[in-house]
Amino acid sequence: MTPRFPLRFAPFFMATVLLAACQPSSEKQAKADPHDGIELPPGHPQIDLSEGGVAAEGGAAAHPPVVSLDGEGLRLVDPDSGATRPLGFGVPLDQLKLVTEKLKGPAEAGRAEECGAGPLAYLSWDDGLTLYALDGLFAGWALDETAPGTPQPKGKDGKPAPKLTTISGIGIGSTRAQLLDVYDAKVEQTTLGTEFNAAGLSGILDGTGPKAKVTNLWSGVNCVFR
Repeated sequence: MTPRFPLRFAPFFMATVLLAACQPSSEKQAKADPHDGIELPPGHPQIDLSEGGVAAEGGAAAHPPVVSLDGEGLRLVDPDSGATRPLGFGVPLDQLKLVTEKLKGPAEAGRAEECGAGPLAYLSWDDGLTLYALDGLFAGWALDETAPGTPQPKGKDGKPAPKLTTISGIGIGSTRAQLLDVYDAKVEQTTLGTEFNAAGLSGILDGTGPKAKVTNLWSGVNCVFR
């Protein structure tokens, strides 16, 4: 699969799962550490990627964290509690790959040589998401429309994967009216088309009216050709 970069290379979670505030019991401490091998740098709390996702209490069903888009990287959201943690720009690429593939399945890995910031390593998935790394560190992401006829991506449980959006619900297909309802976005005409910028996010709309839809989203370092 060739990565779909918005406008030819992307014209450029509700987060880490939520560690319980309380101390684990001695019985739980005796179990294997689910974070073994996932050592995030300072400021990026460990992510519960144990089988089944977040540890359930009282036998309640547990679910893995959901990936959300953010102006400072990604966020991982605990679907049970709604708590979030950042998986921000600056995370080493090997750790980024480990965490995201655990949640989204295998990525296509490659290298984009001709980018304004220099060669960028990338990870991409069929849902239109591409993550970029510069000098071995997570530096940006881009999301574009999936190609017509592309099957709806499925999660590791075989069920349809959640649509990728920001924590405010903005993603591909959101309207300009919805965008402006949750963000104080600056919208202007550029060589890319109707471009907007808001809260560290950039993107493209397919028109100028309130019903115009978002076709591309990106943040951080990208391959944007203007």
